Amino acid sequence: MKLLRNRKFAVLIAVVVIILATLLGVGRSLNRVARDVEAMFYDGVYLKDEGYTQPGIALQLNNRLNSSLGFAVLMEKYPESSSETEALLSARNALISAKSISDKYSANEALQRAYVSLAVKAESVGLSKQDRDDMEGYSSTFSGAQTAISNSRYNKEAASYMEDASFFAFLLRPFVFVTPPQIFG
Repeated sequence: MKLLRNRKFAVLIAVVVIILATLLGVGRSLNRVARDVEAMFYDGVYLKDEGYTQPGIALQLNNRLNSSLGFAVLMEKYPESSSETEALLSARNALISAKSISDKYSANEALQRAYVSLAVKAESVGLSKQDRDDMEGYSSTFSGAQTAISNSRYNKEAASYMEDASFFAFLLRPFVFVTPPQIFG
């Protein structure tokens, strides 16, 4: 009990509690900022200079999923393209089941390769005029969504999420176990 009445010990305990509370507070704040940035992947990035919200990468990935499904269904009636069609459907399913942003990036790359492979095969199977027109529509949507993904400012926001943080936050960041937002790449 004498230890608790010691003034130096009481000051030491107070300092330790203040330091721990500060570290926890800074860590929670920085992790919240990182999660807010990751939400932009799904919800879109507000562009202050242009005054609108750029659609999220997740929306563009859904556009790619829809057009790849339409293209695969179109090509299922051509038996000579069955392996490429199955590969596209498999890549599509992998993107659907991808959980993290970096996994979605890898799955999107695989989807791109499978789509191109099927498109190359489609050129050699002798599509009808209607099927060729449909393929061009799917391909336009598919590539347009990829262009929108490439032009998205999400990665810039994710890379610079600490830009507005204080010097104090930069100083404490290595000690507070901050998980930075995932880059789509």
